Amino acid sequence: MNISDRDVKQSEACCCGGDDVLDKEKTTKQKGNKIKSFLNSTSNFRFVFMAVMMFDVRYLWGMAYYIVLAIMFVWALCLMVDRLIINKGIFRLRYRTIIYIFLAFGLITIILHGERNFIANAFTLYWISVCLFMFYGMHSEFSNIRIKKEMKRLFDFINAITTFIMLVSLVLFAIFPNGFKLMGFEFCIIEKRFVGVIPNANVTAFYSVIAIVLCTFLLRMRKADRTLSLKLRIWYIFCIIVNSLTLILTDSNASLLFMMVYISFMFFYELFKEFTLKKLHTILFRITATVLSCVMVVSSMFFMRVGVQNGVAFMMNKRSVDIAVSTTLDANNGDIDLEDESTRSSSEARPAFGHQNKNIDSGRYVLWRQALGLIEIYPFFGIGKDNIKDYGNEYLGGLRYTSLAGYKYVDFHNGLLTLTVSFGIVGLSLFLVFAVTIAKAVLKSIFRFKERSRRDGNVLVLIAAFSAAYCVYSMFEVALFVDYTYRVFIFWLIIGLAMSYVFKYRRQASHSSEDETPIHDDTSELNYLRKKLGFFKKRKYAADGK
Repeated sequence: MNISDRDVKQSEACCCGGDDVLDKEKTTKQKGNKIKSFLNSTSNFRFVFMAVMMFDVRYLWGMAYYIVLAIMFVWALCLMVDRLIINKGIFRLRYRTIIYIFLAFGLITIILHGERNFIANAFTLYWISVCLFMFYGMHSEFSNIRIKKEMKRLFDFINAITTFIMLVSLVLFAIFPNGFKLMGFEFCIIEKRFVGVIPNANVTAFYSVIAIVLCTFLLRMRKADRTLSLKLRIWYIFCIIVNSLTLILTDSNASLLFMMVYISFMFFYELFKEFTLKKLHTILFRITATVLSCVMVVSSMFFMRVGVQNGVAFMMNKRSVDIAVSTTLDANNGDIDLEDESTRSSSEARPAFGHQNKNIDSGRYVLWRQALGLIEIYPFFGIGKDNIKDYGNEYLGGLRYTSLAGYKYVDFHNGLLTLTVSFGIVGLSLFLVFAVTIAKAVLKSIFRFKERSRRDGNVLVLIAAFSAAYCVYSMFEVALFVDYTYRVFIFWLIIGLAMSYVFKYRRQASHSSEDETPIHDDTSELNYLRKKLGFFKKRKYAADGK
């Protein structure tokens, strides 16, 4: 009698506890499906990637950082191939022609200077592609409802982590008012500037600024979706206060300018949201009011920074004096053995705040001149981001570059200049066309779909204010485009959210002559996508975790 393999397996299962064997196989299969589903989600990729960028530990453990970055590299590549090529998502990307041309010219630049740092430059171009396809291109993947859900989860995570870091930093500063050293790095205070646990004042300030901005986003988004409880409101206000304090203590001019522009833009919108060209005196009045409002914002923030810095320094100095007096008395009583260093006058090394470099440009003017020198030599296609140091040493007699927490990199502390040096005037022109196109689309949506925007909490207005502030900030810091750091990816993430709102309003307007679409009603948007794009299927939305 022939016994089939199935009968053998069943008999073995009965002998060995068949139910347990089958349950184990089922559990293993379910775990495999969960892992596959997790890795196949662009939302999960963005969440994990932003977490990796936030905890940038390359200066502490470089090998681990680059291993994780390599994993993210492969993960992003698989997702882009699946979403853009296999599922034809590349045809749903808005303003894609400009993106393709920019990347093509970037590739030409790398090939022209392929004898130097070809792999490093190709790596940089790849992360630019990730910025454009996975972060800006987020609007082409899902409906706005699902994107908002993803962003609220991510923004809450970033806000919570940043606030926790700043709280720990303030506690350590209260314990060590003059700072301390660990593993060769300085913490709390460096060159009379508060840094906390991030050994760079400018980076600490940017983290605080982003947390403040995201709190305003979350307040508006949750209020519009009716999910803003009293506890959440108190939590967001607490986060704003903590991060505002750390922002002031860092004494970062660029980040403070970020907040000034962000707030001033909101004044501008409130004054001009009902703007008409009917009366000249009305136009002059609103322009004057806008200028005065901006002046008021700038002056009040500067005065507030000086006042808070002086107040904190006074409290820390008083505490240092009390500690010095108490320690001296104990030493005189013979309770402790006091070294010479600990008996020094309290007037020495008192906590204080302010730039040691009193130049208003903080050395940036030299960098900008060097950038212009390289642009003059290679004006059209540039030299590639990772060739700046080599070409600078060759043609300019050496570039002055910044050291941040143990690792050195070359940058001009100006996003547009770095972009021009890297990809030439051609690359700069293409980027500006792309940026102006996005800005035009956002501003038109803000004023054309006022009622829709208000029902969504005017989040698009906040995003426009953030974008304007970030562009001004990028003129003085390492940001904008040609780098793969938290400061770059957070910008393109929010731009992707902006485009999601823009095309949501356009799709809704194409389905109704009246502005009556409810906030939570995503039906018209999905129907439009299914009708317009034949390859869109309902199961695709379910598979991505709606």
